[in-house]
Amino acid sequence: MGRIGRRVFLPLALAVLAGLVLAQSGRLRPQVFPDLQPRHNLLAPIKDLLSGRAWLVLEGIDPALQRRPGWDLLTRLDWPSLGGAMITPSGAPALQAAAVGALVPFREPSPALSRNLLITRDFSFTPFQTEPHLAVNPLDPDHLVVAVIDYNFPSLVTYVSYDGGETWQGPFLAPYPHEDRSSAGDPVLAFDRQGRLFLAGISLAVEEFSLGPIGVVALVSRITVSGSADGGETWPRVVPAASSRVDTRGVSLDRFGRLRGQVVAGFLDKPWLASGPDPENPDRDNLYVVYTEFKQVDEIFYLGEVPALVPQEVQTTIQLVRSIDGGRTWSAPVNVSPTVRRGFGHLAPPGQPSVQQPTEHAVAGTKRVVQGAQVAVAPDGTVYVAWLDTTDDDSFKGQAEIHVARSEDGGKTFVHLGPAATFRELPFRPRTAFFRYWGSNFPQLAVGPEGEVYLVYGALPPDDPRDDGDIYFVRSLDRGATWSAPLRLGGDDRGGTQFFPAIAVDPKGGIHVMWGDTRHDPAGLRYHIYYTRSLDRGETWGFAMEVQGQRLEAPDTRVTDFASNPNRAFPFGLFIGDYFSIRATEEDVYLVWPDARLGEFGPPNQKIGFARLRPIPSPQVAVFPPAGPGGQLVTVQGFNFQPETHLLIQLGDAIIASARSNLEGRFTAQIYMPLTAEGPQNLRVYDASGNFAQASFFTEFGFNNVQTFYQEVLRQLEELNRNLKNAP
Repeated sequence: MGRIGRRVFLPLALAVLAGLVLAQSGRLRPQVFPDLQPRHNLLAPIKDLLSGRAWLVLEGIDPALQRRPGWDLLTRLDWPSLGGAMITPSGAPALQAAAVGALVPFREPSPALSRNLLITRDFSFTPFQTEPHLAVNPLDPDHLVVAVIDYNFPSLVTYVSYDGGETWQGPFLAPYPHEDRSSAGDPVLAFDRQGRLFLAGISLAVEEFSLGPIGVVALVSRITVSGSADGGETWPRVVPAASSRVDTRGVSLDRFGRLRGQVVAGFLDKPWLASGPDPENPDRDNLYVVYTEFKQVDEIFYLGEVPALVPQEVQTTIQLVRSIDGGRTWSAPVNVSPTVRRGFGHLAPPGQPSVQQPTEHAVAGTKRVVQGAQVAVAPDGTVYVAWLDTTDDDSFKGQAEIHVARSEDGGKTFVHLGPAATFRELPFRPRTAFFRYWGSNFPQLAVGPEGEVYLVYGALPPDDPRDDGDIYFVRSLDRGATWSAPLRLGGDDRGGTQFFPAIAVDPKGGIHVMWGDTRHDPAGLRYHIYYTRSLDRGETWGFAMEVQGQRLEAPDTRVTDFASNPNRAFPFGLFIGDYFSIRATEEDVYLVWPDARLGEFGPPNQKIGFARLRPIPSPQVAVFPPAGPGGQLVTVQGFNFQPETHLLIQLGDAIIASARSNLEGRFTAQIYMPLTAEGPQNLRVYDASGNFAQASFFTEFGFNNVQTFYQEVLRQLEELNRNLKNAP
């Protein structure tokens, strides 16, 4: 094979051989030679660089597509053959708790934030939701919307709250275009100043084409934007803002009648959406979407007489499209970053007997990728875009940089402001878990009310080999011209891993940051959500709280009241998303994250957790009548429990009944109150997420009353007997 790496070349050669069979059969699915089924498409060499769900699809392990009929790039894996957690029916989270009796998560309240709610619900045997993104209506700070990847559905979904997150309605589906096959995640929401809501995401399609006798399929994507006029409950319009394609225009026949040239497979990834004033018309809001354009270049080569596609390089560019008419139409893409290249190594030199190649030589390239862009709009309409640059030492290792660009003409042109931060790049996954966390490197961008620009990102610390990730903050107070030195956030001194930061700025200028944190788990696996804030533009950070009448100050505070085990969140612990989300108003802060507590005592389960600064009313339960003799039916009513969840009713130390809450978290149940001793009987109700409430029933006539009555009857009989004996 000369200098061609077997790791890249041979699987693709086999894929093309299978393609010959497919093309000659006239159908793009396996007919013979099942051991040569195509298991790599054109994007296989770069799948680890793509968004989480696109990566899962290319790996063939996306849970939403399991056990679907037929075969193509979206449905090719035989999941039942894997067994285990991948196909174990988990049912609704309600049933999980019932199966294990009283084994529900024990909640340890957050020192400073509300109790946690689980927003999402399940409708299939794939109870996984992830990658939440949160938006707050600027016209109503109690109107919240969360968009998520929901493996119960092929489309993205939203949940809506009109009371600041105390109760949630949904799911509401945001469909992808009819021409496509599935959504691929990366949901991002944005309200404009008029209260109109928009949702960006990725949709997937399979593009089939032929190169002479070769049949090939490739995964392509579109960046879509949907609009909702009713605050997130319906999404009647979805518009492609940008699309990728496979380009075969560079292929032609040489003088020997053989196909020669390059095939360029495009893929658009990692969209981010923002809304803000048009600098030329401040009363109008523009929509901006940034994303990464991947172009993988494959060259046609021959093994003897057999053609094969060999990857040469992947080109990546951060691009932006904008809409000035509420998302109905979109501009042509504008390059925000330079186009960088990641080569796949050198080919054998001319004359190598194992390969027949054209006279053109492959470009060696570098090992550089740009990815993970975010966009934000300042109050004056200035547009900022930040992205990750892996530098020339390859991805998942070495040094990386955060770059920033600025536009003052509504996204038509950009000025590259240079690197805002340089740091040690995180690898694909931490050493203590299986989930991908490379996305923690991606910059999280926010703009303050006076045009301040803030960034947070994850990185390996420069001086602690135990640590698999910390969260860093940088800022610019001069519109991106200069940047502060990186500041590590949080108070962890145990070597825990911090990952997936998110940032928000409230209308008063306060900066709010959240992240995942494993500091409490000696194994470095289970994570809590942590939060910190700055009220002086990032000069100082911390959180003050009142605990038992004493004022305590801390560099951060725990948000979650139960830790999440990623190995119990998703099959084989592979995916908890690529980001969390936080939003801040003048009065409150709202946080959402993937939460695995329902998987702790059953099959894998991942919900979307929610918390806020204001307290959320606790569950309540009441018994009617509150008192009476034992041995009768009583009515138990409760509210503020987890919606549509199984409930366990406990009297003393015994589980005596079960119930199920409705969409509002309420329930009514009749139970038989057994005959007990006279006095108060403690009754508790638990839901599957660890919520509980208690009440008491006062038994007015119980075992002790019977005994007292019996003794009194005996006394009276004895007295009567004595009186009869003493009678004259």
